[in-house]
Order: sequence, then structure tokens, then C-alpha cells
Amino acid sequence: MIHFLSNRCKSKTISLFCMFSIFTFLFLIIIFDDQIVLSQKVNNNLTNTNTTKTTLAPYVKIKDSVIHVDLAITPDEQSKGLSIKNKLNDSDGMLFPFDTPGDYSFWMKDMKFPIDIIWIDSNYKIVHIEKNLQPCIFFLLCPSYSPHANSKYVLEVNSNFTTKNNITIGDRVYFNIPNSKIYVK
Repeated sequence: MIHFLSNRCKSKTISLFCMFSIFTFLFLIIIFDDQIVLSQKVNNNLTNTNTTKTTLAPYVKIKDSVIHVDLAITPDEQSKGLSIKNKLNDSDGMLFPFDTPGDYSFWMKDMKFPIDIIWIDSNYKIVHIEKNLQPCIFFLLCPSYSPHANSKYVLEVNSNFTTKNNITIGDRVYFNIPNSKIYVK
């Protein structure tokens, strides 16, 4: 392009045109170069943000088992629970934190896979476990499951997770929930 412009700009009659063309060409190079650099910075920041988000993801630890959890905080999230998922990875779960200890019942309505449910008290001890709960086939025949003691947190995990990891009533639970009131390590 510059060679083309330099050949065209030899005549004095079009020197203003030539200077304008050269400045426009250089201006476009500078603008597009800045856009490319800016785009690379934005992509790097997005990559770094995702990395940070991964390392700050909430998790629960019971014995040697680390469970990466989604939080069900709002009433809508709590009523849907894991029914919004088609499957669950082995080390994933959903944590339901409640404001006060109580008798919180759960059922398997709209679930697509079996789960274990773990109830945890305000002292971070497991007070009740229901294992291998199957999805409800018919709404009217869908039982609810409740703990034998008050709980403040409920954790849903894959079916047989508690058996495979030898998790029992009385085990201590550790939470790592960044940007939350729940933080016990």
C-alpha cells in the first residue's frame, strides 16, 4: 500500500491527496493495532477471571472428600434444588444454607437421578443421612424425607456418595464458601 501511494504521490498536483492518504493509512494501522492489543488484554483478563473463579468456587469437605457445591439460597433455588440438572459429577453437590436451624424436609419431585441427602446442624456435624433416594415417578406418591434432629444446612450429593466415602452421622463438615457468611474451615 505504501509503495502504491509513493508511486502516485510524485506529482505536485496531488500532494495533498497523497499526504492525506498516508496519514489515513497510518492512522488506521495505529487504531487497529490498539484494538488488537485491547482485545488481547480483555481475553487475558477473562481467562484470569475464570481461573480465579475456579479457585474460589465454593466447596464442602467431609473427611477427605471435597465436594464442589452450587448454593441454593433463594426460595426459588431451594424449591428446584438439583432438579435443574440432568446429572451430577462425582465430586459435585448442592448446599442449602438456612437462616435458622429447623426440620427441613426434602423430596425427589422432578429429579432425574438418585441422590444422597445429608443434614448438617449449626455445629457443622452431620445429624441425618438419607441414602440412594430415587426420583419420584408419580407426583402424588412422592415421599418427603426429614432429619431426626434440627439442621441448618442440607447437602445433596450423588447417590451412594456417603457409602463410598464412609460418611456417617456425627462426622464434622467444613465449609469454604467465599463471599458468604458461611465460612468454617
